[in-house]
Amino acid sequence: MAVQHPRPHYAPTTDGGKRTDHRVAIRVGIYLAAAHGFAAFLYLLFWLGAHRG
Repeated sequence: MAVQHPRPHYAPTTDGGKRTDHRVAIRVGIYLAAAHGFAAFLYLLFWLGAHRG
């Protein structure tokens, strides 16, 4: 019979006494927006190349 170990409980991540959850969420949002913007630019380039002349 397997012994079940309790899951460890960690304190929230802090940086200089402030929680970093909000800053990480903002950074992820910025990265997602930038990645989608870059993908849209590439899509535009390919679309323009296909419809040229």
